[in-house]
Amino acid sequence: MQHNLKTYSFPLGAGEQCPSGTFHLDLASGRCDWSDGVFAIHGYARGEVVPTAELVMAHKHPEDREPILQLINEIRSTGGQGALFHRIIDSRGQEHRVLTLAQAGEGQGPVTAIYGLVMDFTRTVAAEAGREAAAAVAGAYANKATIEQAKGILMGRLDVQANEAFTILAVRSQHTNTKLAAVAAELVDAAGQGKLRAALQRWGQS
Repeated sequence: MQHNLKTYSFPLGAGEQCPSGTFHLDLASGRCDWSDGVFAIHGYARGEVVPTAELVMAHKHPEDREPILQLINEIRSTGGQGALFHRIIDSRGQEHRVLTLAQAGEGQGPVTAIYGLVMDFTRTVAAEAGREAAAAVAGAYANKATIEQAKGILMGRLDVQANEAFTILAVRSQHTNTKLAAVAAELVDAAGQGKLRAALQRWGQS
């Protein structure tokens, strides 16, 4: 079979691309045609293996094989198109998070072929997780700095030790069902606006 299969590039970020490619599956023979991009996603160079339906399923994550079969059978039975986000295990044992867009081949009568596009979002998922982790770390440091600042304000205003200042913040947090960092931020804001005395009075401190 000869088909016009292409490898596309989708932007991830500065200088990065989302690996992707196209495929064609002949339902009668189980023979597949892959673009170079799909070979690469599976961990192969063109010519190393002959793509077949069996090889495709062998590279699916065990938990995702049934949904893939359901998608293929649905398109085979009713035509149309479908999409599925799932996992591929490449030839090196590495897991890829991919989105497969598939649709029935053109023509009248029973569906004899399925073709579509595979996009590898592994780096996108990892990058997003990394950004979330970085944001969480940055948030933790920011919260710590605010809490330390609030403790310093209490220590200076009430002439208490660091542990006593922290206890005051913790008690306020518990009584108001508010996160400790938010309580600290409230006190820091009040001090910045010249309203520290009023804030401490609301807290039962003088």
